Amino acid sequence: MIKPTIKLYENDSYIKEFFATVLSCEEKDGIYYVVLDKTAFFPEGGGQDADKGKICNVDVLDVQIKDDVIYHKVNKPFNENETVSCEIDWETRFSRMQNHTGEHIVSGVIHSLFGYNNVGFHMNDTLVTLDVDGSLSDKDIKRVELKSNKAIYDNKNIKAIYPTASELDNYDYRSKLDITEGVRLIEIEDTDLCACCAPHVAKTGEIGIIKIISHIPYKKGTRIEMLCGMLAFNDYSNLHSTNKSVMNMLSAKRFEIPESVERIQSELTSARVENKKLLSELATLKMEKHINENTVCVFIDGVSYDELRNCSNSLIEEFEYCYLFSNTDADNYIYVVSSKENSVRDLVQNLNKTFNGKGGGRDTYAQGKITASKDEILKFFV
Repeated sequence: MIKPTIKLYENDSYIKEFFATVLSCEEKDGIYYVVLDKTAFFPEGGGQDADKGKICNVDVLDVQIKDDVIYHKVNKPFNENETVSCEIDWETRFSRMQNHTGEHIVSGVIHSLFGYNNVGFHMNDTLVTLDVDGSLSDKDIKRVELKSNKAIYDNKNIKAIYPTASELDNYDYRSKLDITEGVRLIEIEDTDLCACCAPHVAKTGEIGIIKIISHIPYKKGTRIEMLCGMLAFNDYSNLHSTNKSVMNMLSAKRFEIPESVERIQSELTSARVENKKLLSELATLKMEKHINENTVCVFIDGVSYDELRNCSNSLIEEFEYCYLFSNTDADNYIYVVSSKENSVRDLVQNLNKTFNGKGGGRDTYAQGKITASKDEILKFFV
């Protein structure tokens, strides 16, 4: 039976390189599962992905833990009792430490301010998501964010505590698991105490910044998306670059973009209204009418349903039935059929059946498409 792996990352999150002895190496489907006597590689767990890195310059593909034995997945075999050099992908590890510790701070602040519990957590290399079992408003989120960042600026101490089963009752800590053996608590001075197996920074100042980027109602609670440390910095840098481009396009100052966009939207709305009016007037001037007693058949080249509908609204005051057509190409037309008081359903059904058309609408109005030439359409009304 393989002995439990010594977890170097639990006592020292800052180990970047180490040597270890291979206890076993088993192959399965072309992947080798390497067990070391000790490791600084954090295995996947607690909402956090496994560490990346190398063993003797061989990429570590994944790290998993089972029964306190940690398995390193690689694509090359190692010999038992072989001493191997190991290297952690430190940039990725430190970013995860920043974000995981930041999540603890936010969760602890929410718990202290509102009494809500963290009921879900996931972190990848681009985003941290946490769920709490209570509703938070925009005002609440701003309060949480401010207090969380204050904890960073105060550069509070962080340490791991390993209480015995008999000592656990002395600690008021956050935890989703009902366990009493081998509990590891992460204490953030005057801010949070939570059961956690992952590596964390030693001082809150190392996080740099916490930014909550969104929050939405979720399962009777709130889902929060956030970024910490370099992820937050990179996000701000990208936003700043985008903001600068928009500033140049709008000829606006840094904090005047909302006003500039609102002004442009207002101008665009006015232009659209005026354009719609002019298109309707032009469509009216372009109407080619063919009248057969109380029915009018109208052709207007190159207009949309909106213009056909507007022209129809003026014609139904004069005619009992109105057919309006506009060609989209040589043998394809869109149509509007309308009447002020009478049903057009049977008329539309007959039109679609004759010209392999599709369309419909309410009792006195319908629109659709047909495949036919202008001459074929005119013969339909003779």
